[in-house]
Formats: sequence, C-alpha cells, structure tokens
Amino acid sequence: MAASNHRPRISLQFNEFDFRHRKVLEILRARPRNMTDLVVNAILHFVSCPDAEQEYDKESIKKLIREVILEMSAEGSISLTFAPTAPGEPPANPDLSDMMAAFRSGQ
Repeated sequence: MAASNHRPRISLQFNEFDFRHRKVLEILRARPRNMTDLVVNAILHFVSCPDAEQEYDKESIKKLIREVILEMSAEGSISLTFAPTAPGEPPANPDLSDMMAAFRSGQ
C-alpha cells in the first residue's frame, strides 16, 4: 500500500467580539494569497521575541500613552494641570486619567 500524502489541516476559529481577533481577520482577508506566510512570521516572532507577549497588555499600553503625553507636554504641544496637593506634600504622580483629560481638552 502506498504512503498517503494527506497532511492534517489546521483550522482557526476567531472570536468576533474580541477586537484583536477582528483585526487579524481583516488582515488575513486582505491577503488571501499569503495568509500562511503571515501566520508563520507572526508565530515565529511571538515565540522568538521574549517581550512579544507583553507587547499589548494593558500596563504597557498605559505606559506608552503616559510617555507620549509627557513628551507632548515637554514639547509644549499640550499643557498638563494636576490637582493640587496639600501644602508640604510632594506633587502627586500624574494619573493617566488626568493626562488623558488634558489631552482631550487640548490644553
């Protein structure tokens, strides 16, 4: 009996309620001819890059936003105003919500 050339296929199921899954689906649908290469490259990057798993976690995104807002403040693009502290206390560490409020108001 001849050996079978049948290879198992892999099927992926995406969650339409997860924004990341929807984004990946958009990307894959835009590149129907090279989906496999795209998936292979993404998995190899994820496995070989130790920081890839934390790339989009909430804390790293908050840190990135904080850095951008502080940079914009230093350049003078926006000005940040924080709630005053009690006399003699050091200035409070700026909260992300304070920064976002300043950014939205365009101060």
